[in-house]
Amino acid sequence: MSFLENLYNLAVHALRPLLPAFGAGSTKVSAAVEGRRMAAEDIARWARQERDPFRPLLWLHGASAGELAGAIPILDVVRTRRPELQLLVTYSSPSAESVLSELAPDHGGYPPLETRAACREALEAARPDALVFAKLDAWPALTGAAEEAGVPLGMVNATVRPSSSRLRGPGRQLLVPSYGRLDLVGAVSEAEVERLELLGTRPGSIRVTGDASFERALDRVEKARAHAATGGPRLGPPAPGVVRLCAGSSWPEDERVLIEGAAILGSREGQHPELELVLVPHEPNAAAVQRIRDLCRHHLGMEPRLWSALDGSRPPVAGPIRAPVLVDAVGFLAELYLECDLAWVGGGIGGEGLHSVVEPAAAGLPVLFGPVHDRWEATALEGLGAGLAVPPEDVAGVLSALLSDPRKLAEMGTGARRYVEGGRGATEASAALVLELLSGSASELSVEP
Repeated sequence: MSFLENLYNLAVHALRPLLPAFGAGSTKVSAAVEGRRMAAEDIARWARQERDPFRPLLWLHGASAGELAGAIPILDVVRTRRPELQLLVTYSSPSAESVLSELAPDHGGYPPLETRAACREALEAARPDALVFAKLDAWPALTGAAEEAGVPLGMVNATVRPSSSRLRGPGRQLLVPSYGRLDLVGAVSEAEVERLELLGTRPGSIRVTGDASFERALDRVEKARAHAATGGPRLGPPAPGVVRLCAGSSWPEDERVLIEGAAILGSREGQHPELELVLVPHEPNAAAVQRIRDLCRHHLGMEPRLWSALDGSRPPVAGPIRAPVLVDAVGFLAELYLECDLAWVGGGIGGEGLHSVVEPAAAGLPVLFGPVHDRWEATALEGLGAGLAVPPEDVAGVLSALLSDPRKLAEMGTGARRYVEGGRGATEASAALVLELLSGSASELSVEP
């Protein structure tokens, strides 16, 4: 272990008695803290009861739902090629539990506490044939203990945002040994290679495989299209002359600027087609419903229409401003994108970072978002003219221009879909990487430059 890793290990040990206090203000944080504290024992218990020593085991780790979801198509291919495989999935955020049913692991839960002792306990009990990280979440204790145990280490859909704290200061110094232990790394693009090397990844271990989440998005959109063909539309038939904008995974600032923009457009009646907002908050709880109701009353002088109370058989009465639809449910965003004409992806103005722009692009929609982001996919869409970062003060103007130019909307949507389709092949390349890890030894896999 490096000097910083030793300090880190000692610090985590010292803080262990205080861990319950970290979750005192949040049920989610509390669940994560308790889950990690007990994880090594949980994994060991599962291994004693259900680990088959005659079957290979893949350990997949991702920070949260998004990271693990992007690995689902990779796992589907790997399991087809290796049907005898057992799968252990760990995650750092409770949000990942939403994709566990699709991953269908033999065991799923939190990773061990970040100490060498806890990680050794879990690894010795599970005896994985490979440990693969989804996207970025490699940490010192787990990678160090895996290296000691001779477990091949890999990463799929690997990306490091330019603004990541991992790339500078003590964070980088702490993580360089972790990334240096990775035997095979599948980077999402050439642009990631330099940042992965800066983090300590050996050049000979990096392959540009692409991002399998593109193919997952295409698959989700096709499944949504098939569901709509048999189950009917979620929003009901659109009214003539109306352009629908779906705001997916919106945060308060996204909702505010879009509703304010709709109010400005409503005052310009007759200048362009009418805008209908479909607001899908990131967390559609009672607080979000009340927040959006207040915004609609204040800026539009009307209540939003709750999706759960919609009568899909008829469109709302036309007027200078069409009341927004507030989606107070989860699980069918891809279907909503297919019923809309353009998308706004939340998190680029306020929130915890821009959400994925790939799914609305896969649905063939022009993709709008706030300017505060460092997602490479969003930047690529901008460069192709299929996406647009919109400052809060320009929302009404940009929407007005797009509503007045249906040809531009169509061109942007076609370009967005073409961009996502260009990502095909990432799943196969990433699966090949994982299969190589499962079949090889750590010493054979890495090639020094």
